[in-house]
Amino acid sequence: MTKAACALGTSQSTISHSLEKLRHCVGDPLFVKSGRGIAPTNVAAALAPKVCRIISELEGLAMQSEYCPRQDTTTLTITTNVTELLPVLIPVKQAIRQAAPDVTIRFTDLGARTNALSVLANGLADVAITASIGPYPLELAIDQYYKDDFVCYFDCEQRNAPDTVEAYGKARHAVLDFGGATKSIVDAALENAGQTREIHLAAANSYALAKLASGTDLVATLPKRLRATAFKGFAYVTPPFPLPPVTYDLVWHRRTLDSSRHKWLRQTMMAAISNFEVK
Repeated sequence: MTKAACALGTSQSTISHSLEKLRHCVGDPLFVKSGRGIAPTNVAAALAPKVCRIISELEGLAMQSEYCPRQDTTTLTITTNVTELLPVLIPVKQAIRQAAPDVTIRFTDLGARTNALSVLANGLADVAITASIGPYPLELAIDQYYKDDFVCYFDCEQRNAPDTVEAYGKARHAVLDFGGATKSIVDAALENAGQTREIHLAAANSYALAKLASGTDLVATLPKRLRATAFKGFAYVTPPFPLPPVTYDLVWHRRTLDSSRHKWLRQTMMAAISNFEVK
């Protein structure tokens, strides 16, 4: 209670009084004693994300003023795994620059997909682009942004293509590792095909992974667009088992849902990617 009061810039008695009013309205204790502190009840835990969503949308009411991109001199920040989506980000940068010539366009690395909520909630980025795996927190809004097929990259001077699921399972693999704990799309699909794979190399970005995998017998199963950048010079084949495309979402915080500036940014980014194709 003391920490909550400090965070909100008020007194502990005010927090206690507000909590009593909430308990009366909701019909639940909301918090109960736990050791030397308190812990949320199941009702409080269920209400919290819904309340966060409402508060975010209320905060967004102050962002609805008219926006003129040609007069904007502020910074627009897009967070994603920059080296992986570099071919996609180039037309995005060009579209923003054409409409808003004086803004500073800033690209930052997101890391694990689960970082999106804290980065957007704390105002460290305007939007995020991240792989779509499972549900998002209620505080975030999303729109499907971009799809890409997986291919298996390999050094043809060191090995043959993994042309069967059994050969793929026996191969030594290289993977991207952003620090997340979610099972990858590839591993989930491979398990459905009755196989697993052994990881012998991991790196935090595709350029490092390609350099480290070059000259080895490693196989890297990654989006096809990387054939034009990091994995240029590698041979590649279609995976020998059913593998869905990787889908990327455009993600933003709900407090910016009605912001004229953010609406323009999202619309510009969607338009920039609509006809995108890796050459």
